[in-house]
Amino acid sequence: MDPDPPARRRLFVQNFGCQMNDYDVERMREVMGARGYDAAESAEDADLIVINTCSVREKAEAKVASAAGRFRELKQARPGLMVAIGGCVAQQEGERLLKRIPVADFTFGPDQIPSLGALVDRRAAGGRFAATEVVEVEDYRFLTAEPRRGQVPVTALVTIQKGCDNHCAFCVVPATRGREVSRPWQEVVDEVARFVAAGAREVTLIGQNVNSYHGVGLPKDQSGGDDFAELLARVDRVEGLKRLRYTTSHPHDFTDKVADAFRDLRTLCAWLHLPVQSGSSRTLKRMVRDYTRDQYLRQIDYVRSVCPDISLSTDIIVGYPGETDADFAETLTLLERVEYDSIYSFEYSERPDTPALKLALRDNVAPEVKAERLQAVQALQKGITARRLGRWVGRDVEVLVEGDSARYPGQLCGRTTGNEMVNFAGPPSLTGELVTVKIVAARGHTLVGEHAQAGHRLAVIA
Repeated sequence: MDPDPPARRRLFVQNFGCQMNDYDVERMREVMGARGYDAAESAEDADLIVINTCSVREKAEAKVASAAGRFRELKQARPGLMVAIGGCVAQQEGERLLKRIPVADFTFGPDQIPSLGALVDRRAAGGRFAATEVVEVEDYRFLTAEPRRGQVPVTALVTIQKGCDNHCAFCVVPATRGREVSRPWQEVVDEVARFVAAGAREVTLIGQNVNSYHGVGLPKDQSGGDDFAELLARVDRVEGLKRLRYTTSHPHDFTDKVADAFRDLRTLCAWLHLPVQSGSSRTLKRMVRDYTRDQYLRQIDYVRSVCPDISLSTDIIVGYPGETDADFAETLTLLERVEYDSIYSFEYSERPDTPALKLALRDNVAPEVKAERLQAVQALQKGITARRLGRWVGRDVEVLVEGDSARYPGQLCGRTTGNEMVNFAGPPSLTGELVTVKIVAARGHTLVGEHAQAGHRLAVIA
């Protein structure tokens, strides 16, 4: 009689941070799946726990420490359980993180994901360690996703670029993700095609600064952003792809040709996340953003000229060192001028290894002033968001159904081309379909739709 096959082990990932981290988690699962690990539903069921970290915001680091504390009792009860800390905090802190979080067996940076299995073996052989070597640009190779039908969501992420060569004064990405590396365009197109063949209907191209992508063929110093526009056009031609998005953009590298893609491409959704950070040119200069308020507004105006109904989102930082009341007032007037559909807003916090630490004023805006400014930004945006969502009420919109609604049990949820979430009643069989839904109300940050009513029947879009 043949011996029973060895039991497969289980991996649980506690993830924090951006879409790049979401993509990294899927690659961890694939790497460890090849080593005999299945995905665990909970930490209690796992043989290996990975805490995937983000260092962009201070609170994210606190969440990592809190998560590690919860896993301490699990490890005490199960000595064979292994806990690793990956991501940008691990890259940034390395050995220091091991000292602060005793439960961690090892730390590893984003560039070490392909070697995760070997790192597990190394730890099993004895000794805690930090694996935070950054792979040189000329040696970097992107992991290839191998999605399987029935195991991919309706929407999928495909990385096109990692790292960043901009050095915004507040940002840790150059220190944690390294220099920019662009993925060859054929790899990107082929991966998109594999996701579509496995059942994905929408793909989001991701990178720290997708506008600086230079993998089509033109030298970086000659592409002028046209490489990214060309990549979008090539992905747009993938058979079976219904929707295409991308994030994140940098205004410094955002070109009119990229904006034209909203008008010209079949699949590109009418949604753009273009982080401005501040409405004050003076503050933008101190942030080393390499554009002015007027230059940014010209970009917004041009995008709206080629795609009038586009939905826009942005990032806002309040309380940056040296930000005066007048500087902050310009941020408020910029919000009123642009009328974003949504924003991500934060109080400035000092991050290790960032140029802002060298500013003469350092972190000179009082905490109570930061809090007041953040509250003012969010209160203003709340009204703007309500008005922007209200423009959809009474209209028929195309919705890509993603599955069951987390907020409204028994209903479905999906997104418009402008990335607005819509909740509506309908059968689960609609998951993955593009349907026409009539919007009947706006609630907070979401829309309420009806797919069948007098004179309006459900339409499924092929």
